[in-house]
Amino acid sequence: MDGPSGCNQGRKHRHNYGNQELFPCEVCGRRFAADVLARHGPICRKLVSRKRKPFNSLKQRLQGTDIPTVRRGPQTKSQPVRTSNWRQQHEDFINAIRSAKQCTLAIKEGRPLPPPPPPSINPDYIQCPYCLRRFNETAAQRHINFCKDQSSRRVFNPAQTAAKLASRAQIWSKERDLSRNLKYPSSSEWCPGTSSP
Repeated sequence: MDGPSGCNQGRKHRHNYGNQELFPCEVCGRRFAADVLARHGPICRKLVSRKRKPFNSLKQRLQGTDIPTVRRGPQTKSQPVRTSNWRQQHEDFINAIRSAKQCTLAIKEGRPLPPPPPPSINPDYIQCPYCLRRFNETAAQRHINFCKDQSSRRVFNPAQTAAKLASRAQIWSKERDLSRNLKYPSSSEWCPGTSSP
């Protein structure tokens, strides 16, 4: 097989094409008549030595149209790879399962429910200095600016927030207890002519 690999370089193979003799190019291996090969040789060497730019079809398609080409900015640096905290997540998951099993067992036996496990703190999260909540990096940047504006408008005390949350929890538990103690009428009370089974 003759080709640009250069395996035929240095050898002159003659092929007859009709009444003309064809000689292979030393660079690309294509066959030419002697007079054409003299013109082709320098051009072929020049093209092979020069690196060819990749063809941009988008640029050619957009030529002559009113559509502007969008230039891409320089690539941003890739984000550093964060270390995985899978072990901590695994421990939290195991603790959550154990806690759920203890709750299920307490409900079956009629005992009071055990206290919930303490929430785990994600080391990757950033704590807001204003409201003490925790966020990932991008959300923390947005939230801290927002919370800073909010706190400048009103006095914000984390102890007050904790007290509000505790009072809301008490109200919710009272409402839940009331809803459990409500007596729903039986079918006989709804429809006096029927008897309940």
